[in-house]
Amino acid sequence: MLDHLIKDVTVVDGTGGPAYVADVGIRDGRIAALGRIDAEARTGEDARGLVLTPGFVDPHTHYDAQLFWDPYATPSLSHGVTTVAAGNCGFTLAPLHPGRPEDADYTRRMLSRVEGMSLVALEQGAPWNWHTFGD
Repeated sequence: MLDHLIKDVTVVDGTGGPAYVADVGIRDGRIAALGRIDAEARTGEDARGLVLTPGFVDPHTHYDAQLFWDPYATPSLSHGVTTVAAGNCGFTLAPLHPGRPEDADYTRRMLSRVEGMSLVALEQGAPWNWHTFGD
C-alpha cells in the first residue's frame, strides 16, 4: 500500500524531456511508483492541472543565522526550493575565534548591515556558542 497517491499530475522530471501526465505514488517519503497507478493509498489527491517538479537548489543564501529560528528556511520553501547552500560567499557565522568574543558581535553587525537582518534577531535568535565550522 502507498502512503500517498497523486493522480493525473503534470510531471516535469528535470531530465530536459517534455512534461507528461502521470500518477505518482509515495511510500516512506520517497517516490515508489510513477505512471498509471491503481494501487491503494492511505491518502490521495487529484492533481489535474498542477505541475510536479524535482526540488530546486538555491546555491546562494544567507540563512546561516535564520536557520536557528526558522529551520525550514520558509522563504525558500515557499518558492519550491528544497535544498539551500549557506556560507559559500564569505558571509557566514563560523569560525569565531575562541579568544575574541568581539568576532561574534562583528559578524552580527556585518550581517545586519549588509543583509538587512535585524540585529536583535541575530543577537537573540542564535546561541553564538561555536568556534569552528564543525561546531
